[in-house]
Amino acid sequence: DHSPLNLTRLGWGLALPVFFLCSIGLASIHATEMGRSSSAVNGSVAADAPRLAPHKALLRAIGPRTLRQGFFIATGLLLMFAAIAPAYQKIGRFAYPIYWLVILMLALLVLGSYVALPIVPEIRNTYRWIGLGPLRIQPSEFMKVAIILTLARYLRYRDNYRQWHGLIAPFLLTLLPMLLILKQPDLGTLLMLLPVLFAMLFVAGARKGHLLLIITLGVATMPIFYMFGLHGYQKQRIQVLFYQNTDNEAWQMNQGYQLRQSKVALGTGGLTGKGYGQGTFVRYNLLPEKNNDFIFAVIGHQWGYVGCLLVLAAYGAIVLFGIEVATVTNEPFGRLLAVGVIVLIVFQALINIGMTIGLAPITGMTLPFVSAGGSSLWANFIGLGLMLNVAKRRPMVIANPPFEHKD
Repeated sequence: DHSPLNLTRLGWGLALPVFFLCSIGLASIHATEMGRSSSAVNGSVAADAPRLAPHKALLRAIGPRTLRQGFFIATGLLLMFAAIAPAYQKIGRFAYPIYWLVILMLALLVLGSYVALPIVPEIRNTYRWIGLGPLRIQPSEFMKVAIILTLARYLRYRDNYRQWHGLIAPFLLTLLPMLLILKQPDLGTLLMLLPVLFAMLFVAGARKGHLLLIITLGVATMPIFYMFGLHGYQKQRIQVLFYQNTDNEAWQMNQGYQLRQSKVALGTGGLTGKGYGQGTFVRYNLLPEKNNDFIFAVIGHQWGYVGCLLVLAAYGAIVLFGIEVATVTNEPFGRLLAVGVIVLIVFQALINIGMTIGLAPITGMTLPFVSAGGSSLWANFIGLGLMLNVAKRRPMVIANPPFEHKD
């Protein structure tokens, strides 16, 4: 190893904080599940418990949601190892086929919104999932990884993106899935793709003036997108940011209910929290989507500010070691992969935590490796596997220095 700093040679620098995040997420899901069952009127359940079959007693003790999350974590680990096994350069050869496969899946969801398809269920007026037997796959989650692979493949040896015309292709590669995801609709995933694109272009050496002008134009067109591109309930989620401190009780109990409950759950946790499985927001159904979008509030309610800081520290460790992988790697494709995965995980965490405390709109974004879910966990584990793959196979001393430009 020719690197003086190689904290992730064995992968522990990335694996340990992820293991912690998965554990605290699994514990939080179990706590809310057990708290809800224990708070119910269950005298007859307690009386019947001795007569339950052993497997049913185990299922009741652990909880179906907890078991389901454990299954997704276990299979996610398998996907992570599958992403580590072949050299990442070999995976890169399939970047475009993977991209177009996910595009076809997203197009199928759009078709399902117009024509009734058995494998495209309508859930809460959205068309985000493809049903495969007992499992539901959310293609937009896998697009996050597909776009990282595709942009890294496109940008690895080019320098035309330092001119205006060279930015067209990477932007089109990103805008196409954005338009398809907007139709589902899935605002949370939509917000993720542009930061990944800009970060990878920046690291690849795109001119800062070009990127700044594009960002300025994007901000200028946001009012138009707000007026004509969003549904009514999506606009309400953005309006929550500006009306969250209003004294209007009717608004607090309707549009602002989720954010209000989230902030109360976090605030009542105090310094060290109510304890595992304790507290009204854990024992009773007072916090909507507490296992998904607002699981950070559950962590704060149970373990207080200390638990929240530990979660933030885990993400900070992932960022630190991810940056180390990217900076030590002197092969362009590997460096771009690492940067894309770092941005993917960090922005997901920032948006999720921001929306639980009222600093970001409520978009349905999951907390990486913590929230309940299948596709989001799998996609993040695949991304982690790609970054570990790069860490395992660098530095490549025969490679040319990446992305060096005279200006």
